[in-house]
Amino acid sequence: MKQLTMIQFYKYKLFVISALSFLFGCMIAINLYPIEKTCQIDKNDREYSIMNNAKLKNPDLIIFILSAPKNLDRRNAIRETWLKLKIHYPDVNNENVKFKIKHYFVIGSLGLSIDEVLHLSSEQSLHGDMLILPIQDSYKNLTYKVLKSFTWLREQTDFGLGFKYVLKCDDDSFVRIDSLAQEIMQIEILYLKSEIDLNNLNANMSPYIKLNAQFNEKVASDKFNLYWGYFNGNAKIKTSGKWKENNWILCDNYIPYALGGGYIISKGLVKYLADNADNLRLYNSEDISVGAWLAPVNNVIRIHDIRFDTEWTTRGCQNYYLISHSHSIQQIKKLYQNIIETGNLCDEEVVSRQHYLYNWLMPPSKCCRNNLKT
Repeated sequence: MKQLTMIQFYKYKLFVISALSFLFGCMIAINLYPIEKTCQIDKNDREYSIMNNAKLKNPDLIIFILSAPKNLDRRNAIRETWLKLKIHYPDVNNENVKFKIKHYFVIGSLGLSIDEVLHLSSEQSLHGDMLILPIQDSYKNLTYKVLKSFTWLREQTDFGLGFKYVLKCDDDSFVRIDSLAQEIMQIEILYLKSEIDLNNLNANMSPYIKLNAQFNEKVASDKFNLYWGYFNGNAKIKTSGKWKENNWILCDNYIPYALGGGYIISKGLVKYLADNADNLRLYNSEDISVGAWLAPVNNVIRIHDIRFDTEWTTRGCQNYYLISHSHSIQQIKKLYQNIIETGNLCDEEVVSRQHYLYNWLMPPSKCCRNNLKT
């Protein structure tokens, strides 16, 4: 009789453990698995009202900040610094002119330890600002990670999400979102909402930018898409190291691309990339891949902007920078402190490497002579 009771006890214990394990697994899955499609909600539902009235239901700019599972300190540093920068408006009461931003830290979850999964689940529950993809998070998978982010975003548009632009950057980037928002609105007015001379884009232009428009025949300005960053057109093919490309056969150099420390593409280009994702060749470097993928696309305005300090290492510090790359956590915090205390990005403006203004009239091999002239 006693033996029977012990058997029943162990069966009960096994049942309880199994039930708790199932519930625990469900909690992790709910927190970590990306929502591939937003559910369609009836207009009478409470959830619909919450979604419809949400401040960031249709952000103008989506920021994808690529991060690694273990980089919690970097994500927190960004949450505590440049994501808190305020955008200033001439008319603070006019909701129609306000520029809305939504950010996501993009992380791959496949192959993580239980401990890492638990930490990400806790972080997601606390902040709700992570896009966790069911892919392995590694440098080798970086191009796929970027493309999956675009694909996920494209799918959300089928279920009510509206946006205009995507900024892709890294968790060692610093973004002046206050200044960048103003510049995006200005670019819209000048080039995407006004009739312009597409053959003379750089007349009376800002000293910071050089533009190029690719089109078959003249169309309305609002039909153009935007590809904006710091472009390189004469980069040599990497034959060693982590950027090595084994199967690049397109040409002798990389096709002109915006460097990966931070670049912006508009909604139409996100849709194009996502809709063709299964047919796109994945090269080792994500920024080079995006440049190659977008090379044949019609009706695209490319903006080369020296305010994007987005190369593999920083060119120094200039107060006009919109995005700068390759910063430590301490440097990110210091740049934010500078802005809060003085309004300027830099303690002191420094040029460690000169910028170049991309010459779109020359072949790519001659595009990028370092200069400080306009």
